Amino acid sequence: MEQHGLLRFITVVLVLAATAVHLSTAATCYFCTDDPYDADDWPTYDADCGKFDYKGNTDSLSFGGCSIRVYDSGYIDRWATIGNEDGECMYDTDSTACYCTGEYCNTDSFCADCGYPKPTPTTTEATTVTTTFSSTDAPATLKCYQCINCGHIDDDIPVIEGEYLSCVTTMVLESAEVIRGGSNKEHPDGECSQTSATLSCWCSEDLCNGITIEF
Repeated sequence: MEQHGLLRFITVVLVLAATAVHLSTAATCYFCTDDPYDADDWPTYDADCGKFDYKGNTDSLSFGGCSIRVYDSGYIDRWATIGNEDGECMYDTDSTACYCTGEYCNTDSFCADCGYPKPTPTTTEATTVTTTFSSTDAPATLKCYQCINCGHIDDDIPVIEGEYLSCVTTMVLESAEVIRGGSNKEHPDGECSQTSATLSCWCSEDLCNGITIEF
């Protein structure tokens, strides 16, 4: 069993052990992997697991919270978790994991708030700077561009719409890769946060994360 398969096995065992004692505090998470290597070994294999807005298999007996793990290979796991805080990030040698608490919270995300693709282990505490986006209240629903490795926007770039609190644009500093999407976390319009690996900026108007970024 490869390393990421072992991670899944440990996660499932811990979740099942916890649910045997803590069913009264159960939450429901999406529960899947889209890695075809595990198609025969894991009953939760779903080729659609990697979709941004996945709404498929669930685990109704999970305890604690939910997670999304994005592998460097591009494959994605969605699981139940134990003992992780909402918004927490964890970095492994071949993957980035982001954690949340709440019913069905592990969808509509590619771990953008954790700097996917994963930052280096030397990531420092974020610093905040303010840019000159116009300031407005976020609407009830928000349209954002959603793409990976897209320095400029054209008619082929997908648009997502949902109850997002902001749109986000993240640049991976080492590779200059640009990632765009929607965020379920509230940020001041125009806020930017930089670590040693990434620079992310948030805005709160429809399709506001479509600014062309050239190098």
